[in-house]
Amino acid sequence: MRQSEPIEPFRIRCYSKTELALLYTPNRRKEHVWRMMHNWITRCKPLHKALIESGMKPSTRILSPRQVQLIVEYLGEP
Repeated sequence: MRQSEPIEPFRIRCYSKTELALLYTPNRRKEHVWRMMHNWITRCKPLHKALIESGMKPSTRILSPRQVQLIVEYLGEP
């Protein structure tokens, strides 16, 4: 029996949108994960508002540690 690799704990840091979305939906295709996560965010009005207030825009490619923290507060850790 092969030992499983240790899982690193989730860290709050900068993530690309796709990188973070893949942590939440690892079994999905890379091309679709952010769209799915974006839908979750827009349905959670308080999270969506907080992310906009933090400076996130549709053109944002890299999420700041604060934006990642907000997502984790509302959606839980990936």
